[in-house]
Amino acid sequence: MKVNVEQINTVKRALTVEVPAAEVDKAIEKLFAKHGRKAKIKGFRAGKVPRAVLERYYGPQVAFEAAEVLVTEHTNPAIDEAGLSPLAQPEFDFDGPPQKGQDFAFKVLFDVRPQFDLAPESYKGFEIKEPNLVAGDEEINKRLDDLRARQAMLVPLEEDRPAQTGDVVVVDYQSFEGDEPVEGGAAENVDVELGAGQVREEIEVALVKVRPGDEVETTVRIEDKKDGADVTKDVRFKLVVKAIKKKLLPDLDDDFARSVSPQFETLDALRQRIRQDMEDAFAREKDMQVRRQILDHIRELGQFDLPDSLVAQEVENMVESFKARLRQNGMDPDAVGLDAEKLATDFRPEAEKKVRAGIVLGRISEVENVDVTEEDFTAHYEKVSAQTGQPADVIKEIYNKNNMMGSVIAQLLEEKTLQAIKSGAIIKSVDPSELAQEMANDQAREQE
Repeated sequence: MKVNVEQINTVKRALTVEVPAAEVDKAIEKLFAKHGRKAKIKGFRAGKVPRAVLERYYGPQVAFEAAEVLVTEHTNPAIDEAGLSPLAQPEFDFDGPPQKGQDFAFKVLFDVRPQFDLAPESYKGFEIKEPNLVAGDEEINKRLDDLRARQAMLVPLEEDRPAQTGDVVVVDYQSFEGDEPVEGGAAENVDVELGAGQVREEIEVALVKVRPGDEVETTVRIEDKKDGADVTKDVRFKLVVKAIKKKLLPDLDDDFARSVSPQFETLDALRQRIRQDMEDAFAREKDMQVRRQILDHIRELGQFDLPDSLVAQEVENMVESFKARLRQNGMDPDAVGLDAEKLATDFRPEAEKKVRAGIVLGRISEVENVDVTEEDFTAHYEKVSAQTGQPADVIKEIYNKNNMMGSVIAQLLEEKTLQAIKSGAIIKSVDPSELAQEMANDQAREQE
């Protein structure tokens, strides 16, 4: 076997593999022998069909099968001989099928990981902003207030006062365009909670300080489409106040905690769970923000061509994830008329960013000698066990049975590399709103 390596670009290689005629003849003879034992041709007993007849009946099929056998048998040895590691499944090509007495040549085309220099100082010592998120008493009390509000009872307002924020105003209403009632634009006994943002602001403002029996009007400007163009129209609402109710909140005590869930025997137990849930959520938010900033920083550290196969694979993953989200929301991706080609085009820039950052991250893991230990696996199994309720040994067995260990190793390697980068960075605690504004600005720039 002869192997010639051609460099198409910095990340794409083409191998020309030449298989000697003797091996070609051996493969062809073996295939004809296989078909000869099974062939059922009129006028001949099984296993006694002359070679000339077999070639007439099975010649094209044997040629196709011989090409498949020779390519399969020689591809991996050729790649090993060239000292290369494909990033994805190679593509194959050949000019014609194998012929008896002739060498057979085929091409193997694949992407390889880009090679580039990376100085440690380029990813160490830069600033990372971490959101200042703390599960304090004020935040916990807000969560308790939200839980109380969900269990609140609506009772008639007995005080002699007008409606105010927090009250629920019961109204009948009719909407008009000009002097004409809007079809379907009327309802009776509608609850409007003031300050909840459930209706347009103009309606809430009109209902502040009303009393039962009052009639008020307000105009709302509504955006609409007509003949494909954006238009606005003014809709007038006439509201009749039927009643005013207020929320009666349950007492904040042990009975309330038990009403939330039987697992909480005391209010302190409920508070502790809220605190723990908030701390877990804040930890995930911090990790997400740190990860985003690290990937943004390292993405441009290496100058190299992107492997097309990795980008295509990432685009496919993003498209499938998008379709899965549609299904979760009760929509059929095929029924909504998605343009798969346009979807892939739209996702490609983000896919390229992910692939570039992933390649640089992998290079950093090599420079930093990051590896995955048995202790890392054990900790991962225990973490998943705590999340799912399944024993850690069962989690491990599931991974092994479903050939998931490769993805687990990749995940752990990424997590440890990100942690190594973070440990060498300057961490600055900032208000969460600052990071939110930065993300909004980034998204705005990407859409320009």
